[in-house]
Amino acid sequence: MSSMNKFSYDKEKYNFRKIVEKILEVKSLNAIHLESNFPNYDLFPREEDQSTIYHKRFYHSNKGFLKIYDLFVKDYIRPRFNEPIIYQKIPTFRLHFPNNVAVGEWHKDKKYRDSAWAEKVRELNYYLPLTRAFGSNTIWVEVHEDERDFVPMEAKYGEVYEWNGSDLTHGNKQNVTDFTRVSIDFRVIPESRYIDSGHLTINTKLPFSIGGYYKECK
Repeated sequence: MSSMNKFSYDKEKYNFRKIVEKILEVKSLNAIHLESNFPNYDLFPREEDQSTIYHKRFYHSNKGFLKIYDLFVKDYIRPRFNEPIIYQKIPTFRLHFPNNVAVGEWHKDKKYRDSAWAEKVRELNYYLPLTRAFGSNTIWVEVHEDERDFVPMEAKYGEVYEWNGSDLTHGNKQNVTDFTRVSIDFRVIPESRYIDSGHLTINTKLPFSIGGYYKECK
């Protein structure tokens, strides 16, 4: 498997964008920043990049979203493996407003986990934009570990990236486009590589275990 694979899904059947617009109470995801009641956010440090009113709405009103997310994982992610998978129970929600960042620092995911555990389970990352992701409003990621050879993960709505965020440094540039990027991302471990970890997530303080951060898809 290469370091980055992009594939498409049926965005009419899995209409994530429409559901999230309803949850966030906005007319258009890529124009959130033009809403009349849009707050004025300073450049986010890492500690505050999940703290907007829109993050709060998503995480507190996402049952309908999670139902279709679970179906998506079953239909599109599970078939990419020849065994059951363990996947992130609640995907991470990202907002990349103009003149801001979606994630407050450049990093490898294993920095936020027990590194020895991360090397053993070798999580795969999935990046699913709900708006067009391009240029300075998307994730930039190394092609080769520690080479700093960053490329943008550009995608249309209806496309998903599969990639290795555990080992490859990635992050955001300040968004100089006129569009907000809205996306979810989540992580998957093949069942045969899965190991429980008592290490806690950095934001929600959930253990990296089934029933905590993860759930199983047979």
